[in-house]
Amino acid sequence: MILIEPIQGWEGQNIRSYGNVVMSSLAVMQISHTEEMSECFMVLFPLHVLILSMDHQERRFIYQGLLPLSGMSVVCEQSNTGYTFEISGPMIEPRQVSCLSSSERSLWISALRKHIQEANAHYSPVSSPISILSYLIPCDQLWKKRELIKYLTSCPIQKWEGKAIQHMGHVVYLSEVQAAHTIDGDFEDRIMVLFTEDLVFLSVDPHKTSIIHQGTLPLNAIHIEESLNWNGHLEFQITGDLMEPILIVCMTPEDYTKWVFHLQKPHHIHCGVTLHPLPFEPPKYRR
Repeated sequence: MILIEPIQGWEGQNIRSYGNVVMSSLAVMQISHTEEMSECFMVLFPLHVLILSMDHQERRFIYQGLLPLSGMSVVCEQSNTGYTFEISGPMIEPRQVSCLSSSERSLWISALRKHIQEANAHYSPVSSPISILSYLIPCDQLWKKRELIKYLTSCPIQKWEGKAIQHMGHVVYLSEVQAAHTIDGDFEDRIMVLFTEDLVFLSVDPHKTSIIHQGTLPLNAIHIEESLNWNGHLEFQITGDLMEPILIVCMTPEDYTKWVFHLQKPHHIHCGVTLHPLPFEPPKYRR
């Protein structure tokens, strides 16, 4: 079924291109920072682990993630049942995996360690950046956004200008968008990164080998105009006194909501009335 029938929500290349299935089984998985445990179907390929959930009523698999074995580590966890182990890595949030039996746990640990070693040998240091960006783009999941932020602050960015990105402060939000300099212009794929004082535009080269700087806007010089229905897309426009308007199209409603929330300014929210903070006066007490 996995190799022949469509998987709901599947993204990326044809599943057969990942090679032969080494092993597969039911398991219960928990991401370390959450308390929620969910039943899943784990499928081991030579260089990846595929995570699927199951719609028992519709009798079909639902895509939950594809984890690279390169850089992954397996830790044997002590538990009451003895059927648990943990997987983690530079591109993976730690996950607790509970198998249905101790023998199945032993098989998974043995197979994973063997293929992790082969995957590490397969990806040379030269090809490592290629594999990292290939896994992180599109950054449509929370863990991908977190890892992409780490990548941006640790790897060189082509055509970068101004102070180092490591000195720009905390990353408030990040997502992929489409941007056009005018409403009638051509849209281009961009990664938009919001810092505490600046909005940075980045792009990725066609081979996903490097990040390219496309411009930086100071937040105190811009404002946004939002519209949910421009051309049927989730769009808003960035404008400023010394710049040509930029039309932004978000990929998801969540991204749109987050960007509008972070970029909206109080005097644009309250019907054009600028709000000034009241001067502080100490409270007066009466008997």
